[in-house]
Amino acid sequence: MRENRRVVVIDDDELICAHVVALLQPEGFEVYDATRAASGLALLHEHEPAVVLVDMIMPDKDGVELIQEIRRRWPKMRVVAMSGGGRLSPNLYLEIASQVGAHVCLPKPLTLEQLLAAFEG
Repeated sequence: MRENRRVVVIDDDELICAHVVALLQPEGFEVYDATRAASGLALLHEHEPAVVLVDMIMPDKDGVELIQEIRRRWPKMRVVAMSGGGRLSPNLYLEIASQVGAHVCLPKPLTLEQLLAAFEG
């Protein structure tokens, strides 16, 4: 990963946000998290992270819309989509995420190894 070690996590599940923070902070990452898309976008604007992790299913804006907006506003930012599924298989959501611009797609639960590998490239 480049020198910028800032990461923003956007997931409506506070436990997922806390899990990602707990995984990445000991590795030297600055991690900011948001449980709503609007506050996540504000964090992206404020901190300009190297990587953003986006949940695919959120109540205020779905991951597809959010990824498309991130790609338009910050075309060089690395986008990692994540999903635990919902009414459909997580793989279906992640396939769509890939089609709209996510660099990497990960099923939940996430591991440190998966995250570190996703940040490279």
